[in-house]
Amino acid sequence: MKFATLFLIYSLTANLSLTEGQTNPTARAAGRLPALEGKLDKHIDDFKTSGRTLISTVVDLAYEYQLPMGIEYVDRDATTRPLDLELHHESLRGILAAVVAQLPEYRVSFLGEVVQIYSPQAREDSSNMLNKLIRDFSVDTVDTRQADLELACSLSRELKAAAFCGGSIADGQWGLLKITLHVRNARVYEILNAIVQENGQAIWTVTASQEKLSKMETGGLWHIYPLQTPFKVPVLDRLTNLSP
Repeated sequence: MKFATLFLIYSLTANLSLTEGQTNPTARAAGRLPALEGKLDKHIDDFKTSGRTLISTVVDLAYEYQLPMGIEYVDRDATTRPLDLELHHESLRGILAAVVAQLPEYRVSFLGEVVQIYSPQAREDSSNMLNKLIRDFSVDTVDTRQADLELACSLSRELKAAAFCGGSIADGQWGLLKITLHVRNARVYEILNAIVQENGQAIWTVTASQEKLSKMETGGLWHIYPLQTPFKVPVLDRLTNLSP
């Protein structure tokens, strides 16, 4: 599998918060990465969920239309409840909003260059490891796996739990694509979204139950996958198995 070389720079200064609709000016100017906004504005003549769940529907859309995405919350309804939704001549943005609206505990945000599927209640849970504040995160010209590993280690250092440090992606999946990222005072989920944004061809998902997300000794809380067709089935399988 071959990947185009991609060098992107993402910089956040201390206490800087992302705003709705923010884009990556470096990537846009270089013309290397199709803007998410343009993809979301694409109109679909006929769309049906056809009994698929919320999770299976949004993952299908991410892979079909190459949408960088973060899925930071998964409950039983999202993986088991079939949806009966039919839309005509609707934008991809409108479709995602309509699908997510089927489950009231969920929200979708089109922030920067990442579609974020989340739960407001989960984001307010101070015990949730994805909400932990990382005071300083910095990687220079590394692949996505290494950026992911450094985030796990940064979280471990914040928690003073060295045993927590670990990665999630096997070597070789990201080819020559490199990331440079400097972030201060950001939540774990915000940094994951930044990594996915800079990659431009990835999706990250939570991989632990809500109970385990509150235990600092538990590793493997998230996983980053390429937006390549062979990875869609593992993404769906892992998310489906999160909730009994």
